[in-house]
Amino acid sequence: MGINVKNITLSITSAALLLLSTAVIAAPVDISYQSAGTSTSLETKKNGSVNAGLNAITVDGTNSLAVNTSNSSMAGTWEATVNNYAAVQAGAGKYNSGRKGHEKYAKAGYLFSLLDISESLSSTAAKYNALVNYVIWDIMGDVPDLKNRRDKKLVKGLKKEADANKKFDWSTTMEVYTANDRGTTREFFAVLPPIATPIPQRTVLVWLNGPWVVWHSDTKKGYHGLD
Repeated sequence: MGINVKNITLSITSAALLLLSTAVIAAPVDISYQSAGTSTSLETKKNGSVNAGLNAITVDGTNSLAVNTSNSSMAGTWEATVNNYAAVQAGAGKYNSGRKGHEKYAKAGYLFSLLDISESLSSTAAKYNALVNYVIWDIMGDVPDLKNRRDKKLVKGLKKEADANKKFDWSTTMEVYTANDRGTTREFFAVLPPIATPIPQRTVLVWLNGPWVVWHSDTKKGYHGLD
């Protein structure tokens, strides 16, 4: 009995396509808001303040930390699709419209990599995280005007860094949770499991005779003015 090479090739190709199609179809997950986490408030010119930074959520019952992609409430429980780097590159995601939509996620992913994801933070580190989240809002949509001049100065520096990283590979940095509701009203960026507790090496907070300095070891830049 001869071996039909053509049939074997077709069978292998079919199996490979089946595995590929299975891999790209992400199963929905349940997202549940738990608490404000390490987020904090930022003073704005109007309406007093806004809350920004890392909030505590659960993903199918597992604890995680996430930032909102817009200045809106994170409260409630909802179903979402997990979009990884490859999926966003292929067009997935709430803000992925137009030919360069994925660049918004690259810049936001770079900023997300700067966050201090420790379980508890000093007021200085929490403030820095909040400003990083604020710039993510700005990249993805719009933001209220900040009141504090020093906050504005730091935000300007973060925007410049983000613009220089529009091709950043965030595949090992975060996951994107996009709501499955009809209007796709929510999207979070969450820490990849497991959640690390040490301060990331690239961000160091240094005390220099009064003002805090946020130092990025990879860019060799420091920003003054955090209380």
